[in-house]
Formats: sequence, structure tokens, C-alpha cells
Amino acid sequence: MSVAEIPRTIGHYEIERPLGRGAIGTVYLARDTRIGRRVALKVIHLTERNFEDSTSAHEFFVRLQREAEVGGLLHHPNIVTLYEAGYQDERISFLAMELVDGETLFDLMNRHKPRGVPLDATLRIARDILRGLSYAHANGIVHRDIKPANILIADDGSAKIADFGIARPEQSSLTVAGSLVGTPNYMSPEQVTGAPISPRSDLFSLGVVLHEMLIGAKPFAANEIPVILHNILRAEPPRAEGPLGDLVAQLLQKDLAARPSTDEALARVEGLIRESGAPATSPAKNRRLKPAPRLAPRTAALVIATAIAASTIPIVIIASRIDPSPTVTIPSAQLAEFEEKRRALDAADALFNEGRYEESLRGYGAYLDRYPHSVAAQEGRDRAAQEIAERSRRRRSPAEKDITPRELLRRIRRAINR
Repeated sequence: MSVAEIPRTIGHYEIERPLGRGAIGTVYLARDTRIGRRVALKVIHLTERNFEDSTSAHEFFVRLQREAEVGGLLHHPNIVTLYEAGYQDERISFLAMELVDGETLFDLMNRHKPRGVPLDATLRIARDILRGLSYAHANGIVHRDIKPANILIADDGSAKIADFGIARPEQSSLTVAGSLVGTPNYMSPEQVTGAPISPRSDLFSLGVVLHEMLIGAKPFAANEIPVILHNILRAEPPRAEGPLGDLVAQLLQKDLAARPSTDEALARVEGLIRESGAPATSPAKNRRLKPAPRLAPRTAALVIATAIAASTIPIVIIASRIDPSPTVTIPSAQLAEFEEKRRALDAADALFNEGRYEESLRGYGAYLDRYPHSVAAQEGRDRAAQEIAERSRRRRSPAEKDITPRELLRRIRRAINR
């Protein structure tokens, strides 16, 4: 964007500089000329002409309106504050939000890979997120997209929840018919299956975040979205150590009723902080853990880039680093394909569990013929092949004893691929 293209003012806001630009609009560092407050100003550029049909346009602007309404309702130290929504032709044209000087949890976690975030910092961040969620849930709001890119870590170490763009009242039915909305790696099982959402759905997503903070890896990661969703419904991730690991395991229960409530989880985290002897408050700014190099335009973009990332429209963000797995809407056709793929994998898994290894091997092979990059099917095929190799080894004659298990496994795979 050239200097000539940057507006001098938008409403009563004086523009200082752009912080990020995406398909839906531009983020500016701006100053409220009435009271002198600096804000992160998200200016929307889209109109009806930018959408394929009126339904898509309506859903987009409804989400913006919902973000404004939810933001106007929630006022809490651990939630990014929305100051004002501006309107043009009865539709939102800009959002003025709290300017947070810091980084996203996504950035912080990247700096601590592969070992994970230190326990004391993880506990404090978990406490702040739970405080913000407790307040939102008490007001009947479920966030629906808790993930590292939507958590801001201020320079004083405190955590704030951002981007309530797909949040809604617990009993709301507003959604896109036949679709899922969320970020695949952090979805709850209820979001995957389309079951009713509750505050404990946010707690599952928080469990995913905390698991990643402790272990340094996402618990349900895979190369394909359908496999990620399958893992969320079926897979049991490795358990993190210690009392916080025990809590995370409870947050990741597939059964919604088996998870603790928000306030129960908060009480347990606060108890762990007391037991650990860690400071009850976040570290002071000059004691911040391993600060990343400062980027002049970074501060406000942390607030807005996460909000822009919730759009179903492809986004390009400058001057900030965000989660590379942005929020998506999964259409009904892709959901149908996912169901078909899940049934095929489940059938192959069932054959394996029944000891019918040759049949399960053929099932995994047929799946890989259609989806050759499926990690779950590759792992299943390898397990089945190993079981077949082990059975064959036990039946081998003395003359065949010199054949190594690796060579036998290679021969089995070669015979299958003929």
C-alpha cells in the first residue's frame, strides 16, 4: 500500500500507519481524536459485489455484527476490549479495538519448540484464559475458536482472548447449514459431529492448546483435514506429565460431560499455581521470558490479524505472524466426503482389531489408492503388515530363519502392490 492510498482519517480516528492488510480489509494503528486513545482500527473493504451470492454476503456481515455485539457485551481484563463499531449503510464498516503491546501465544509457543512452554508460564496463561472464558460463559457466550493465534500475551505476561467473530450465545442456532465453523486442529468433538455446543466445547479446545504448550506438538495433527477430524473423534493423544497433564487429559475427554466445568478447571489451575510457588501475578514487563525481536508495526496487528483470520475468504496478513491453520468453514460436500473416509478407516480399523490382518491390509491399501497422503492409513497399513510378518515368522521353516523381519515385511508389501 502506497502512502497516497492511506487515508488520513476514518470517522473520528486519525490514521498513523497500516499494520496489516487482508482480503476483507486493512488494520491501522489509529488515534481517537476525541480522547487521544490509540487503537487498532479494523476497516472493512468488502461489499455485496465481493461475494458469489447474497447468502454469503449476509453471513459475512452477520458475523461482523455478532463480533461487535459480543465484544460490546464482554468487558474483562483477560478479553480484548472492543471500543466501538462504525457503520455505513447500516452495516459495520470498522471496528476500533484495544491495542495490545505483546505477541500471540502462537508466537510464544514457536519460540519454545520443540520442548514446550515452561510450566510456570503455562499455568499463568491457562489461568488467564480460564478467567476470560469463565466471564464469557457466565454471560452465555461460547467462543468456539480457542487457539494460540487468538490468545494475546501482553508485555506484562498477562493473556487476553481475542476474536469473538464466530462466538455466539450458547443456545444460538445461527450457522451455515450443513457446515462446520472453527479451526480443525482445535475443534471439539461436538463441532466435528455437529452436536450442540456448550462452554465445555471451549474447554476441549483449551485442552488442545495446553497440550501443545506442554509437549510442543498438536495432539491430533495430520496432513489432511478429514484425518485431523477423525483423530479428534477417535485418537487418544500421549498424556502430558504432572498434575497439569492430568487436567489436560480431562479437558480432552471425548464425552463432553466428562470434562470439568470452566470454574472447576480454573480452581484447579489456581491451586497448581499455589502449590508450585510460582508468582500469583504475571511477571513484570522487564522480566518477560525470552522476548522476541521487536517489530515496530506488530502491536495492533496481533489483535486484528486474528480477527481477520476468522474469515472464510483467503487472507494475506503483513507485519504479523499468525496461526498457519486459519479458521475455516467446511462445506456439506466436504463433510460427506469426510464421513465416507471415516467409515472406510473405521472399517479397516475394525478388521485389524478383530485380528483379520490381511483384510485390514487390503482396506488400508484401497484407502491409500484414493488418498495416498493419509498418515492414519499409512500407519494402519504398516501395523497390519507387521502383524502379518510376525505371524509368518512364527510359521517359518528352519530353512527360512535367515530372512530378516525387514526383508519379510518388504516382500509382503511388494506382493500387495502387484
